[in-house]
Amino acid sequence: TAKLKPGDVLKIDIGVSYRGWIGDAAWTYSFGEPQPEVRKLLDTGIESLRRGIEKLRPGLTYKSWADTVQQYVEQEQGFHLVRGLGGHGYGRKLHTPPFISNVRPEYPGEWPDADRPCEPGVLVAVEPMIAIGTPNTAQSARTWPIFTADGSLSSHHEHDVLITEDGPRVLTEGLYDLPDVVEC
Repeated sequence: TAKLKPGDVLKIDIGVSYRGWIGDAAWTYSFGEPQPEVRKLLDTGIESLRRGIEKLRPGLTYKSWADTVQQYVEQEQGFHLVRGLGGHGYGRKLHTPPFISNVRPEYPGEWPDADRPCEPGVLVAVEPMIAIGTPNTAQSARTWPIFTADGSLSSHHEHDVLITEDGPRVLTEGLYDLPDVVEC
């Protein structure tokens, strides 16, 4: 195992269980003051999460999330959303429907839950994964961890959200208050 050093980026994705209910959250940290492009990557991850969460409300579909996140990350910020991974429902199990892609479907049937309406009472974990380089992934012989195929830096921010009649309620909002730079 390599030691973390200034300039490294670490993503922590953690799931917990309490009284039969699951929680799932992820955040990305920079070791030492990040270079400008890395600072932009981290800020883009957090802001894309905020913008996308605003679209998780009754009357909108899960595709509204992807439209918002993809527009901001790829068109406005110039990064790439990692393909093939995304958010999900959760509750008493870690992964339940709906699957929530971070990118718009490119052909009919690619993402069956895209046009599913957001409904009050649904718990979702949304998690934009953003790469500086390629949106494609690679992995070692094990299932995890997953890397960007070109080895470029990436970020991963995930919140648990309860969809209510009044809109989204972020259950893991305390993560916004934590520093994302670790002094070393």
